Amino acid sequence: MSKAQQTRLKRRLLLCGLALVVSVAAAILLVVSANAKRARLQAESEAAASAAQAAAESEAAAREAAEAAARAEEEAKQKRANQVAAASEAHENTRYGDKLGRIWVEGTNVDCDLYLGDSETQFSRGAGCHAEDGCVLPGENGTVFIGAHTGTYFSDLGSCEIGAIIHLETTWGDFAYKITDMQVILETDIDKVRWGAEEPSCILYTCYPFGILTHTTQRYAVYADPVETDEYGVVADVDTGATNASSAAASNSVSTAG
Repeated sequence: MSKAQQTRLKRRLLLCGLALVVSVAAAILLVVSANAKRARLQAESEAAASAAQAAAESEAAAREAAEAAARAEEEAKQKRANQVAAASEAHENTRYGDKLGRIWVEGTNVDCDLYLGDSETQFSRGAGCHAEDGCVLPGENGTVFIGAHTGTYFSDLGSCEIGAIIHLETTWGDFAYKITDMQVILETDIDKVRWGAEEPSCILYTCYPFGILTHTTQRYAVYADPVETDEYGVVADVDTGATNASSAAASNSVSTAG
């Protein structure tokens, strides 16, 4: 074989080698690309599955939360219904002179039994809840008008402060009223005692000046609004409640607590 032929053969062999190298490289690139694509598809599939699982878990959690909220709402409605029923039954069985429970005022020494009625009989035992003139029992829609003697059970009524809570604890519920104002009024100031009102509120009163032992035309009045209400009246903070009460005509003077 001539030298020229050998040279051509070498060139051909070199070209074949290069072609082989290129082919191998191309094959490797194809394999790498295929593996990368497969890995990407697997990752996307896993991500989609994870997202779907997270969405399902979130939906389940939201559904459970909604169901829990619905149960809580239903339980609250049932609790309130029980409160209203218990209050209605208690009111039907309440008579003038009956003990209703206890009254106490935060930040004061006012803490005594509470009775239905504001005659001397009740005032000799504690505080009395006015039972006429459109006044209502604790928790009802309307004005709870409560008095006591300034020389005994309401001797510290002057220590009341705006924002303090009046607690009326009864057999049908414990009711909270927040003090909004204090005023010295006259016994004839019927327009200042909210008799016959439909909005729930509480007014405590006693004779003024404090400690006076003789008749006086002045009264010290403490005004308070309920902490929480609904359409039935004041919401009690125990498993009993209150109902709406009817109104009656107002008389011409404030009761005579002294």
